Amino acid sequence: MRNHFKITLLAFAALLGAADWHVPHAQQRQSAHHHTALPRKNFLSEPTRKVVGMLMVQDLQGRMKPFDTLSRETVMKIAKSKRFNGWEPVDFYLSIMAYPHYWLEQEVIAVRNAKVKEMIGIPETTTHIKPSYLFDEADRYRLSGLLEEAHRTPNNKRTKAQRKLISLDERVNVFFMALRGLSWRAFPLPGDENDRWIGPGEFDNELAEDIKTEYQEVFDIFHHGLLDTRGDEILRGSQAIDALQRKYGADVIPSEIVRKAEMQLNRLQPFTWTTVPYLAAFVLLIAAYGWGIARRRGDRYSLRHPLYAVGSLVYAGAVLYHLYGYVLRWIAGGHAPLSNGYESLIFIGLMTGVAGLWYEARDRHGVMAALAGLLTTVILAVSTLPTFDPAISPLVPVLASAWLIIHVTVITASYGFLGLAALVAMAIIVLHLFKASGRRALLMAILELHKLHWAVLVTGLAFLSVGTFLGGVWANESWGRYWGWDPKETWALVSILVYAFVVHFRFVSALNRPIHIAAGSFLAIWSIGMTYFGVNYFLSGLHSYAQGDAPGVPGWVYVMAFVMISLVLAAYFADRSTSWEDSQPPVKIRARATIR
Repeated sequence: MRNHFKITLLAFAALLGAADWHVPHAQQRQSAHHHTALPRKNFLSEPTRKVVGMLMVQDLQGRMKPFDTLSRETVMKIAKSKRFNGWEPVDFYLSIMAYPHYWLEQEVIAVRNAKVKEMIGIPETTTHIKPSYLFDEADRYRLSGLLEEAHRTPNNKRTKAQRKLISLDERVNVFFMALRGLSWRAFPLPGDENDRWIGPGEFDNELAEDIKTEYQEVFDIFHHGLLDTRGDEILRGSQAIDALQRKYGADVIPSEIVRKAEMQLNRLQPFTWTTVPYLAAFVLLIAAYGWGIARRRGDRYSLRHPLYAVGSLVYAGAVLYHLYGYVLRWIAGGHAPLSNGYESLIFIGLMTGVAGLWYEARDRHGVMAALAGLLTTVILAVSTLPTFDPAISPLVPVLASAWLIIHVTVITASYGFLGLAALVAMAIIVLHLFKASGRRALLMAILELHKLHWAVLVTGLAFLSVGTFLGGVWANESWGRYWGWDPKETWALVSILVYAFVVHFRFVSALNRPIHIAAGSFLAIWSIGMTYFGVNYFLSGLHSYAQGDAPGVPGWVYVMAFVMISLVLAAYFADRSTSWEDSQPPVKIRARATIR
């Protein structure tokens, strides 16, 4: 939890004399500039921006990353936008450093919650506020009293407004850290046993006089270039800073391939943009699937069919792009991207995409890739929610193990397979709503989907079971016991039992029908939802992110449960009340007869 009193002091100091804090050799120059000059938007040329963006900085967790990454994270945290008012992130960050007086008076800090707006006295239509507005005439921080009350309130009892108020305070913190150069930690601290780096605002307190003079001279070149928007001077200063980094911080500077991988990851944003081809593939292939049922009597497609061929190629391209982005993140982070909620989601999405590709190659009706494309789009969309932080972070010690790859890949892969099984089950349920006599093509489509559903379901259960057993081995290495009834362990076992129960429908004569097995699989996904999301945010345990202090179950969960149960009941009654043949009782589609 951040200390908002520290922010008050930082902000107060910035308001009194932010223009003169970091360039003692250029005070007169800076003073003249902040009274007369205005920052020019996107003043860096693309080549210069690339060089500046490649400069390494150290974040508060000790991770080394390109300045390009820091600038993107900063603008997103402050303004809740990837490019605030069209500013390139690198230019935006440097402009805050160079023109602090200007940015103190700009509406740059995002405020979205209506109740928070009411608390701090701004119109409901306002989306961003000036940093200077947060201080009254006596230079007191307007949020102090409200924040004290919010922090005194237990987390699980805080109102939504209090949570948003704390988030606003964090955005103010990030802004003033950037304004005073405290987060631009681009200068190694020579001789530090922890390889700590500092920002220009810390030169006076941290450096010996000779090193301070060396650093200050280099930073003056860079800073003067910012004030004069001279690309050649900025470039010269950047190269000089890079030379200092290699001189004093070579031990912790990542390799060139790691730096370029992270820059490429920042530029491409693969986990955002891959949703476009995934969604396009869903539209094309679900259309092909419908056309196949209506006009082709359910025959398999060949790649010579234009609609199916285009949809398949788009889908395969989406999976490859997703995989490329995942490899880039692995290289940039230096470890398998499986260590937090965001990374596990992008891996679950990747495994869903791969599963769809595999089963589509076997089936070639369009439906498996279409449903996998839709599910992956939803998973990647969920990963963009504020709950999940996309920033790459260092591994905590307990995760620095080969078991991170062995256990987590298997267990999270199971979530992808079981999620895909739930979507295939939903397709079977929906098709039953259109059941009518004489619709043999529809009947055959259900039989084909049922075979695929069974294969995906059993594979997912196998991954879930093996992954849970492997987790026990890792637990013994980390905590000295195989099983401790931790909430995550308990719910993993519950999920195995739920899916084992559904799979055994096949061996019970009364339940051995596609509609029953599909309904069980469709509803069983809630156990995975509880294992993955619920345990992490609602229960306290060794695997929990929020330590059981979430505010409550969101309302949409109840709506979703109602819709799913209603859909199952509607399909069940449609199946019971209608026959595939007028002269015969309803057909029982035996799983054993269709699964070979």
